[in-house]
Formats: sequence, structure tokens, C-alpha cells
Amino acid sequence: MKLLSKYFVEFFGTFLLVFFGTGSIIVGEEIGFFDTFSIGVVFGLTVWLVIIALQKYGDVHINPAVTIGFFSNKEMFLKDTIIYILFQIFGGVMASYVLFVIFPSNLKLGNTLPRDIWQEAFVYEFFLSFLLMLVILISTTRKTLQKFAPFLIGFTVFLEAWLAGPLTGASMNPARTLGPSIVSGNVSFLWIYILAPILGMIMANLALKINIKALL
Repeated sequence: MKLLSKYFVEFFGTFLLVFFGTGSIIVGEEIGFFDTFSIGVVFGLTVWLVIIALQKYGDVHINPAVTIGFFSNKEMFLKDTIIYILFQIFGGVMASYVLFVIFPSNLKLGNTLPRDIWQEAFVYEFFLSFLLMLVILISTTRKTLQKFAPFLIGFTVFLEAWLAGPLTGASMNPARTLGPSIVSGNVSFLWIYILAPILGMIMANLALKINIKALL
């Protein structure tokens, strides 16, 4: 039961993130209730509350890039890595299907797309993911910060979604983009939002490890 619960945490947590996060984007487009700042608040608040609510049941990665980042650091087994990613993607897709049922006329369903050239989006997504992973690693491994980790991670997501959302959509999460992309059929730039976050989070692991070794 415990084994299944940690996988369900990844499904349910990612479902909530995509449902409320991309849902706020859709509502903003449909009725103008949410602006860029409030969309960032919804994403950050959802991440914060999901981690607080579910952390005793599982790891609450709710992001394939985070899972791959931990795997690259040899902190996860291959089996768990694959299952986590599958459940995360399934959660994101299911959330987007629910949103499609609610808002069938919305064409993008909160999808992330480059503002201008794809190179700009790639660089932004790489560095946004790099910074997010650094916050995750530092806040969850240092004893003085561990109790603040959910807030620090959620606050980082809020800042990045608010400030970079208009530029790239500020995904930092392949599952968050895969859901709307698959359901809406808009997959033109999907590879950017899969590859850049994964590379960014792997590099954050490497950078932190090199920095720690340099201090020893």
C-alpha cells in the first residue's frame, strides 16, 4: 500500500498542479479574471500546498525533470524513476482532459509556447529549471531550511511563473506542458519544454556537487 501511495502522490500532485495552474490561465483567457501575477500565485500556492499535504505519503516531485535530476544524482532507482514519470505524465494529461471538458472551446488549454524564437524559450526554460532545482536541493538537504522547503519551492515557482510566464510560459516541468499539448494537439514546440527542464535540473545537480567538492 505504501509503495502504491508514493506513485499515486505523483499522479495526484501533478493533476492538481496542472488543473489549477493551467486552469487559471484558461480562466484568465476566457473571462479575464487572472493576470500574470495571479497566475504565478496559483502555480506557486498549488505547489506549496501540494507538498505540505502529500509529503508524508511520497516524494512529491510532481515533475519528470525533478525525478530525472534526482536519478542523475543516483538518489533514485531506475524502476521508481520510470514509474514516477509515467504517473506524473498521466496526471498532467488527465487534468488537461478535465479542463477540456470544462472549456471545450479553448484552443491552447494553458499550453506553454515561445514568445518569439525557440532559442530564447530554450535558454529561459533551462535557467528557470536550473534555479528551481537548486532551490529544491538546497532547501531539502540543509536542516535549517527543511521545514521551509515547501514554501521556498512554491515561492520560486511563483516568481518564475510570474516573471517568465509572458516570455516562455515558464513550464520548468515536462508533465505540465505535455498535458495541454497532447489534449490540445499543439505539440510544435513540445521538445523544448521536455529537453530544457531536464538538462537544467541535471546541470543544477552537477553544479551543486562540484561546488560542495570545491568547499571540502
